[in-house]
Amino acid sequence: AVSVSAGKRSSRSIAMQLCRLVYYSKYNISARSGVADDLKQILATAIRSNSGKGITGGLIFNRQFFGQVLEGDHAAVTQTFVRINGDPRHSDIVLTEMKPVGERLFGAWSMGYAGKSELFQALCGKYGLADGFDPMRMSGSDLTAFILTLVTQEQNVVSSEKIGASEEVGEFHEL
Repeated sequence: AVSVSAGKRSSRSIAMQLCRLVYYSKYNISARSGVADDLKQILATAIRSNSGKGITGGLIFNRQFFGQVLEGDHAAVTQTFVRINGDPRHSDIVLTEMKPVGERLFGAWSMGYAGKSELFQALCGKYGLADGFDPMRMSGSDLTAFILTLVTQEQNVVSSEKIGASEEVGEFHEL
């Protein structure tokens, strides 16, 4: 928006358009490193990069899929998603939802990651995923709710809150 006042220079005021993007992808196993190393690198990069761009979100992973929610300014979220699309660790990326939102659901995390737990197993049952986490069988809103429940209720969640400025992410346990 541009506002002009008589006798004054025009000033630009850009309002942030908050959006939520939900996607899933298949994990391309890296020949050069293991699963835990890939996850540590992905999470550490996300926390470092996202906090500077005002992006929040949640990430879940099993040995086959990533499921992720990104929230923030539309342009910043879009740029992050373009970067993810170029990451060789992701393949068959499916955008399940991208929409403007009035408030963040994942405001406390520049990125939260939840691993295998009893809560995860219970959520799989709730969403009819008897064979385990399969985002191809979930809507964007169900995937968002699934990830939100995990990162807000799981005691062992790895998050930017717990990591702070440290580069160390710790151990991962896949879903």
